[in-house]
Amino acid sequence: MEKFAVEFRNVSKSYGDHPVVRDISFAVAVGQLVTLIGPSGCGKTTTLKMVNRLIEPTSGTLLVHGEDVRRRNPVELRRSIGYVIQQIGLFPHLTIEENIALVPRLNRQDKRAYLRRAEELLDLIGLDPARFRHRYPGELSGGQQQRVGVARALAADPDIILMDEPFSALDPISRESLQDELLRLQGTLRKTILFVTHDMDEAMKLADNIILMKDGEIVQADSPDQILRHPKDEFVRDFVGEKRFRQAAWSAVAGDVMTNAVTISPSRGLAEAVHLMGRQRVNGLMVTDNHQHYLGVVGAEEVYRNYGNERQTVADVMNRDLPVVSEDTPLPRVLAAMESGRGYLPVLDANRKLLGVVTRASVIRLVVETYRGGAANERTDAGVVAKLG
Repeated sequence: MEKFAVEFRNVSKSYGDHPVVRDISFAVAVGQLVTLIGPSGCGKTTTLKMVNRLIEPTSGTLLVHGEDVRRRNPVELRRSIGYVIQQIGLFPHLTIEENIALVPRLNRQDKRAYLRRAEELLDLIGLDPARFRHRYPGELSGGQQQRVGVARALAADPDIILMDEPFSALDPISRESLQDELLRLQGTLRKTILFVTHDMDEAMKLADNIILMKDGEIVQADSPDQILRHPKDEFVRDFVGEKRFRQAAWSAVAGDVMTNAVTISPSRGLAEAVHLMGRQRVNGLMVTDNHQHYLGVVGAEEVYRNYGNERQTVADVMNRDLPVVSEDTPLPRVLAAMESGRGYLPVLDANRKLLGVVTRASVIRLVVETYRGGAANERTDAGVVAKLG
């Protein structure tokens, strides 16, 4: 079995004295989804378009399935490679069925075969053929049109698909849906996909490997995990948001990741504790007195061991030895304390009043919000500890 579907060997592209792509070399293995990413003007779209000869390289060698693309007829090459663009590019005067079947028809396939293929692809992308095959692009939403664009790229069953920022013009919900759909399709079809994006979140979600470009050069090419763990330089750190995260994590304290706690009185019975944990969907309750002073924790372990004794109360079984932190405890110490706890830590003031809890999920939320450059307006964690209504 061949190793690479696409291979660039010292490829450059210049317009006059202006270099756009500078001596790049990389290979895309068969069945991989590889993203080209970088700031505007870095050369990623030019790189993509050289694969199907929409743009001709100035120098170097570009191989598709081991064959130099310069030996291929450009029209035949393009018809053998799927192509999806941001503007979708559906023909408005053709029906959805006709748009999908365009390339097989141009390749002179049997009409019954390519109409059957169009029907199969509509099913594959989640559009009912009976409802959509005879509609026109103008009758579809942007997300539906982009699905049809993907179906058209698959119509001739190409081994390689080029995707140039296909989802960037869509609203966030449609974009997320189509990313999920692409991952589902890729899991089934295992095509070789070269995908251009400017969105690192999208690249991280979709890619087997990421090629990060700047000023026409490849800065780093690696798996998403390795790029996050071992960014090559300051540019990569800034682009993936690692520097921003490290600075925020370094200065974060327990109060920054604290969430509201579900509390229970020490005089309550264990059946009440079970009911409250189930209703609030938590696995631990903070035990407090009438003045919100922290007394301990009752969790699933204590309840399980003692539930058979109907006389016991929360005070009888609660754990008084769980590590606690203050609001200004640095995050590294919080994480160390959490390792010896249960995945959540009570946050107390100087008078041992309960201020809230830190959970694993609330710490992860800091990572996500910092990575995306966002900030939460509410600090809630229904999955572990939720606010008591």
